[in-house]
Amino acid sequence: MHKQSTPPRFRDLTIDDDVERLMVLRKRFDLRQYELANALGVSESYLGTIENRTKPLSKKMIRKLDAYLAQRLWR
Repeated sequence: MHKQSTPPRFRDLTIDDDVERLMVLRKRFDLRQYELANALGVSESYLGTIENRTKPLSKKMIRKLDAYLAQRLWR
């Protein structure tokens, strides 16, 4: 994967739905729910409720996803 001039952001993924974008991101990095939850500092059950659309994807969670992407892709 080549480096861009600015770090990628969660909402830069070209999917209209944030929850679907989250699931695609997790699968693209070949992560299980518990692995991504651990990396984001949240529980697996909380991440599951977001993916199941029981709880909304908060702005705080999007910031965590942005930080995760920056760390993962810009090491």
